[in-house]
Amino acid sequence: MVKICEVGGKRRREKIVFQLGEIAAPISIGELGICLEQGKSLMVAVQRAIVTIQSKALADHAKQEVRSELGVSLKDYRRRRIQTPYGLAELHVPRLERHGVVSPITNWPSNCRSIPEFDSIRAAMSAWMSYRATEKILCGLLPMDSGRHHTTLRNQVLELGKAAEVSDEAATPLAVAKKMNLGLDCTFIRSNEPDLGRLHEVLFGHIEQPHAMSRVFASIGETPELRATRIGENLSRAGMTKSTAVTTFTDGGVGLRQLAKASGLSTMPILDWHHVAQRLQHVRQAAKGLKSTVPDLPHVTVQIIAEVERLRWRLWNGKPGAVAEAIEKIRPLVRTKRQTSKARRPVRPWAALMSTLFALRKYTTGQEAWMIDYARRHRRGERVGTSQTESAANTLVNKRMNKSQQMRWSVAGARSLLNVRAAVINGDLAPFAISA
Repeated sequence: MVKICEVGGKRRREKIVFQLGEIAAPISIGELGICLEQGKSLMVAVQRAIVTIQSKALADHAKQEVRSELGVSLKDYRRRRIQTPYGLAELHVPRLERHGVVSPITNWPSNCRSIPEFDSIRAAMSAWMSYRATEKILCGLLPMDSGRHHTTLRNQVLELGKAAEVSDEAATPLAVAKKMNLGLDCTFIRSNEPDLGRLHEVLFGHIEQPHAMSRVFASIGETPELRATRIGENLSRAGMTKSTAVTTFTDGGVGLRQLAKASGLSTMPILDWHHVAQRLQHVRQAAKGLKSTVPDLPHVTVQIIAEVERLRWRLWNGKPGAVAEAIEKIRPLVRTKRQTSKARRPVRPWAALMSTLFALRKYTTGQEAWMIDYARRHRRGERVGTSQTESAANTLVNKRMNKSQQMRWSVAGARSLLNVRAAVINGDLAPFAISA
């Protein structure tokens, strides 16, 4: 038996809110403690009892206001139905009339139909998983009466995403940062608006600074000017000032570098090592594949693999011209051995190796001005690539909206969901009161 006791007055009041019944020995493991349904019923009963007490306290407070202030009278009581995680709370809220102006005694929003804590729970879960999956989990765990349908969850995220976008503009900056790293990249999600194309481009960024939590942001369906403004706002929100040293990493795209410059960053962006290593990995795979495709020339394969590994070391130490030198060393080996060998071998393995080398040379030649000595920077304990940015892309966009997903998105819907997901990741999800 569960009782609620009211103390502090002249007499002690007790009220039975729930009876568990007979508690037997837990012969089965499933009988240990209370089951989920009993827990739901218990919380509903406790919630109703507390709301009843609060409703009476509101009425007493209204009467006290009438007695203590001149020109104030009790107008009426309005019935309010507020959804909470533990069921629907129904109470009568008194309204006071002050000099002809009627207003409720509470400062609740006029369209409030659920408590902010419940709104935050639903929004956070809806941001991380599909709306139907969120509906099933909420219905399985919480004794909700309403506000659990997947369409309600979707509408709430859309409204909360718009509110989060407005709040970011007026957000107060964090502590001033001496230095920070900014990673910029783009990804694509499927579009359900044929007029705008099959795919929507999503710009996302990852701001990292020492001894502080990383921040992420995203932009979709915005002009380059608005994107540059969004980058600057998020940097300022993270604590950037004129004296802050900001290191920008991009994948080598001209558009991302122009956005970084337009956002007010004066330092030259760095070509991150992650994208160089991706293209270098194609060369390494082609070289190692010669062991199985050309088994009759093991000494040539060993020399080529060693040269490719040497190439990786030289690129790591900031020498983009090493690719052309590696091509000049590997090409004679390939040509000479093909002419002198008696065994007939396919040309494709050699062609695949040389084509990947030529592609790497073209890439490093075009990006030479933005390549640095990655080894020296790494030894200083500083960031050399956007691996954290790629991880942020998976967390923010791909796992929910792109990879292994068949959903198609509108610009407005994707923007609202991205705003909510970013707010959840950054810890900025404010307890907005959303109409359920």
